[in-house]
Amino acid sequence: MTDDSPKKTIQMPIMVALMVLLFVIWSNAFTSIKHLREVFSPMELVLARFLPFAVFSLFFLLSSGPRRRESADILRVASLKIIGMGIFGIAGYNYFLYVAQTEIKPGAAALLTTLSPLMTLILAVIFLKEKVPGRRIAGIILAFAGLFVVVKYGKVGMGNLPGTSHADVRYALIATLAPLSWSIYTILGKDLVRTRGPFLITCLSALIGTLPFLLLLDAGFAQKFYSMRLTHWLALGHLTILSTMVGFWLWNIALKNMPATSVSSFIYLNPPFAAFFGWLFFHEEVTGLFLAGSAIVLAGLYLSQSKQ
Repeated sequence: MTDDSPKKTIQMPIMVALMVLLFVIWSNAFTSIKHLREVFSPMELVLARFLPFAVFSLFFLLSSGPRRRESADILRVASLKIIGMGIFGIAGYNYFLYVAQTEIKPGAAALLTTLSPLMTLILAVIFLKEKVPGRRIAGIILAFAGLFVVVKYGKVGMGNLPGTSHADVRYALIATLAPLSWSIYTILGKDLVRTRGPFLITCLSALIGTLPFLLLLDAGFAQKFYSMRLTHWLALGHLTILSTMVGFWLWNIALKNMPATSVSSFIYLNPPFAAFFGWLFFHEEVTGLFLAGSAIVLAGLYLSQSKQ
C-alpha cells in the first residue's frame, strides 16, 4: 500500500463500490469491539487496535525524504487540523464507542453512529461553506426515517425504546459523542486530503491520535495478550488491519473525491449490514419491518448520491 498523489481522482462508480466495501468491513467492527471488551478496557482497546498501525505509520512517514518533508510541512502549516484529526478521529471516536459498548448492543452502537451524516451536514455548511443540494438533504432525512423504523420496530439494537434501562440511555448518550467526534474528523480532513495524499494523512493522524494512549504501555497491558483466544486475535486483526489501516485510508480517499456530506451519508449502510451479518453468523432475528426500514435507508442513500 503506497501513498497516492493528491492530483489523482477516482471515477464515481468505483468510488461508490469502494465505499460499500468499506462498510462491509466497518459493520463487522462492532462485533469485534464487543468481543475484545472481554479482554481490554476501553482505553486499552484503543491502544491495542492502533499501536501496530502507529508503528507502521512511523516507519512509513520516516522511510523517505519526500514523506518526511511533507509530514513536517503539514505539522507546520496545518498543525491544529492534523492534531484535531488524531484527537477526534482516533482517540475520541474510539474511546466513546468502546465505553458505550460496555452496556449497549453492537446493533445499537451501529445505529447511533448514523447520527454522523446529520452532524457532518451541519458542520460542512457552517465551516466548509459546502453547498448541499436539496436531494441530498432529502435523502439523508429519508434514510434517517428508515433507521427509525429499523430501531423502533425491527428488533435490532436497543429494541423497544420505552423499556430501555437508564444504563442503556446513559451509555447511548455517550455513544452519540462518537459520531460527533467522527464528524469533526471528517470536516478537519476534507481540506487536507484535497491537497495531500490520503494515506499520508491517515498515517500521520493515526500516529498523533495514538500517542496519548502510550501511557498505558506496561506489563499488565502486555499480559492481557497472553489471555486472548484465537477469536480475540481474529477480532483484533479485523480492527487493526481492515477497519483501521484499510478503512481509514478508503474514507480519506472518498473525502478527496466527494463532498463531505455525500461521503458521510454512506454511514447509513452500517446498521443494515451489521444486522445482516448478525443474522448470517449469529442467527439473530431479522423481521419484515427491519427489511422495510432497510429498504427506506437504501432509497435515501441512493437519493443522496444521485445526480437528479
